[in-house]
Amino acid sequence: MATKLFQRMQKSTTNVLLVLALLVEVHSSASSALSTDSCVSTGLQNLGNTCYLNSQLQCAYHIPKVRDLILTPLKSDSDVSNDRKGNDSGSGESVPAGRSMPFQESPSLQGTRLVFQDMLQASRKQTGPVAPRILCKVLGIPVYEQQDSQEFWKLLLPTFKLPELMDLYQGAFEDYIVALDGTGRERRLEEPFLDLSLDVTSGSVEESLRQLFGEPELLSTAEGNGWRPEKGAEKVDAHKGSLLRTQGLPSILQLHLKRFNYDWNTDTTSKLNDPFRFPLELNLSDVCKDGAYSERSQCVYDLQSVLIHMGEYSSGHYYVYVRPNVRKSEWCRFNDEVLTTGLTFEEVCADAYGGRTASKSITKRGPLTFLWRAFQSGERYGFGGRTSNAYVVQYVRRTDIPRLYNEG
Repeated sequence: MATKLFQRMQKSTTNVLLVLALLVEVHSSASSALSTDSCVSTGLQNLGNTCYLNSQLQCAYHIPKVRDLILTPLKSDSDVSNDRKGNDSGSGESVPAGRSMPFQESPSLQGTRLVFQDMLQASRKQTGPVAPRILCKVLGIPVYEQQDSQEFWKLLLPTFKLPELMDLYQGAFEDYIVALDGTGRERRLEEPFLDLSLDVTSGSVEESLRQLFGEPELLSTAEGNGWRPEKGAEKVDAHKGSLLRTQGLPSILQLHLKRFNYDWNTDTTSKLNDPFRFPLELNLSDVCKDGAYSERSQCVYDLQSVLIHMGEYSSGHYYVYVRPNVRKSEWCRFNDEVLTTGLTFEEVCADAYGGRTASKSITKRGPLTFLWRAFQSGERYGFGGRTSNAYVVQYVRRTDIPRLYNEG
């Protein structure tokens, strides 16, 4: 779905480039004096069905390092040259960075910057919600079309063409197949990722990660499987699996909870509202195979945001819970224009953990019933009702918090 948006953007963006250039200049001068330290933003207007975009923008905006990278204009080659000359002049004074070159930046980056600048100013001036119209225009978004929020962000992020920003989100794991015949034959392939997709029927983030990066699958020739190490070779028994290593962990970890299930027999897709827990603190040392004790601190993550899907596959709504300061316990809910502050993690969980509902969930696990949330949270449902549950959860690595939150 969201793929079509970016195909449209590639076909027709030149008609808005001049407008973008002028707006970037005006907004840059207007917001240059505003700090980009931790602050709670304002809401974003839903222009039709743009809640998927609004929710992901709030997740990104409330990590100061991400916000800074998007708000800071790229410099042209001449600007960089001037900076170097100024630094080498021996005067002890730096030469101003110079005028940014908007046409050298991607339109999606410029459009997102304009929205972030409006959000920053609105939060400081206590004005109303911001309309992300210019970004929708740049991306060619028909604002009344529903899109998948997780897919949208995965497609948008690379279009910014900001390597430093990509490095914050991008991790890597290793797929491998190892022959069990003692020959040492194997195949290993590094797989980069911007998020990890988890099976919600496992019941929790921890269990799903263990399934993903735990014991390898046996490819047995006796069962008609096996692995063919090279063309023409006989199949052999082998282990197939995936490895997550500490050096492959990103600073910002997005976990996509696979709540939409496609049934090949009926050619239909339904939503799984099964209960699925996620922790406030996530320790990946148990699933990182190189987990030397000295590196375990690199495996600890703190929950930063929880993106909710409410409804069913064919129609639904996105909103998001954000923790503006991950060293504190207060949460905010951004439901498009409406901002609610002073929430607790327990309130987030009541809305996000899911449970047996009237949806077309195909799993039947133990005594989990229609009243599951009533017993777990002390209320029948959370804010979003019976079909609200987490769709994307975003963590930040604890050792990177000083850098991500400008604590220097």
